[in-house]
Amino acid sequence: MAENTILTKGTDKKRRVWEIDFLRGFCMLFVMWDHLMYDIWALFAPEITTSWGKAVAAFAKSYWTSGIRTATHHWFVGVFVVVSGLSIVFSKNDLLKALKVAAAALLITVVTLIAQDVMGSRTQILFGILHMLSSCGLICWLLKKLKTPDWGVFVVAVTSLVIGYYFQSQHLTLPPNDWMLFLVDNLRGYAVSSDFFPLLPWLGWFLLGYLAGKFLYKDKSTKIPCVNEKYVSPITFVGRHSLIFYLASQAVGIVLLGFLVLVGLM
Repeated sequence: MAENTILTKGTDKKRRVWEIDFLRGFCMLFVMWDHLMYDIWALFAPEITTSWGKAVAAFAKSYWTSGIRTATHHWFVGVFVVVSGLSIVFSKNDLLKALKVAAAALLITVVTLIAQDVMGSRTQILFGILHMLSSCGLICWLLKKLKTPDWGVFVVAVTSLVIGYYFQSQHLTLPPNDWMLFLVDNLRGYAVSSDFFPLLPWLGWFLLGYLAGKFLYKDKSTKIPCVNEKYVSPITFVGRHSLIFYLASQAVGIVLLGFLVLVGLM
């Protein structure tokens, strides 16, 4: 998910555009926290027996249903999507990058379907954030392949936003086999996919991020060179390896919570 390197002037050493990694890493930490809270209260709360475990589960539920989470969740996701689009300008192979994310999305779907059968709870993810990001990446690659001018990409982006937010305001309930099920925001999508991010309006933000990257990073160099990168390295490290952290945090979190519950430590 990360590929924003430049050659430092006068050397052959590659240098990251740290602010992009920082934004991506900061948002990924929020996503990891968000998923952990969901796993605790939605998947394991009924099995928790210890007093401290029940207190943690109560906190997790209060966080998940809080106004703070409602207000900040889509902002963090939005920044992550915009930064993902912006990072396209640094990518050497857009298609391969999108296909890697698509493969990870497919893995998430398979694992969650199996987990749903084993645990008996609704955990399946049919069109989550990775599915959406890989679709956006493939569409962006296609637009570049077709040599679409920037104004054309901008039109596609704005159209995606308008259509997406229009349907979001309608609170639709589409049939399970409707071709628009994962295209626009609808109540059925949330019912069949526990993590649901429809293609629209997010494609619009992704493409605007791509256009912003072309404008801001024509020289592909950091815009904040005064910062000592070692002080932000823990967060930029997460940003550089965001896909790995996303997948690993999901797996490790569920396995660890399951172990703690199984042995009676939670």
